[in-house]
Amino acid sequence: MATFEEQVEGITGLTISSSGTNPTQGQLTQFLKDGVIDVTNRCIQIKPQETKDFTRESGEKTSQASLDINGARIVSVVRESGTNNDWRMAREISPSLQSRVTDADSLHFASKYNPAFMVGDNSKISVFPAPSSDPNAYKVYYVNNAPVDKSGASLLFSHSDIGYFSDDKVYLVVIYASIKSLEQKLDDYAHDEEDVELVGGMNAAIASLKQQYEMAFQLMTPPQARQQAQPRQRARA
Repeated sequence: MATFEEQVEGITGLTISSSGTNPTQGQLTQFLKDGVIDVTNRCIQIKPQETKDFTRESGEKTSQASLDINGARIVSVVRESGTNNDWRMAREISPSLQSRVTDADSLHFASKYNPAFMVGDNSKISVFPAPSSDPNAYKVYYVNNAPVDKSGASLLFSHSDIGYFSDDKVYLVVIYASIKSLEQKLDDYAHDEEDVELVGGMNAAIASLKQQYEMAFQLMTPPQARQQAQPRQRARA
């Protein structure tokens, strides 16, 4: 399969290398990462039921606030019940209840069979009852916000797939990166009047790609939601 660099070069007609080109391979890598985040967020906003396609599972954790998911959206938290791999879904609580869930006489008490969790300082997760060594560990399912390939390596221009990401949406990341690459290239011509024709052609290419990109999300939107949006759009017009 063609690398992302090859795909973007094929769409844009640009030459991309490690240095001396605009954009560079490093910039393309960032465009790809930004595209993964944009597509992920927009897909989930349109179809929340597709969250599973972008969900990542943490490793098992045995101490409080030991997992940093960098502010990612939490899908669910599970804790072992004291039996290995017997995972029980934890309910989310506010920090104001953290002492109540440890009080056996409280209605909010969290047991191994009905655990709870809260998001505290710097988005760190605490689970109740407090975790300990296996079989009292916990793990978190969350929307991945650190783009990687399917091997788990940080996403690069030289990769050709994306981990924790719906395969049928990868082409949208390539389109996103192509748009940003062409916009970056326009900086070379912004102040050169002799390249008016080239700039015009590049702007037309960007407009076409943006239309493809936006249309893809419009088609994902359920018909009822599209119909509800149309009156608002006409009103703004």
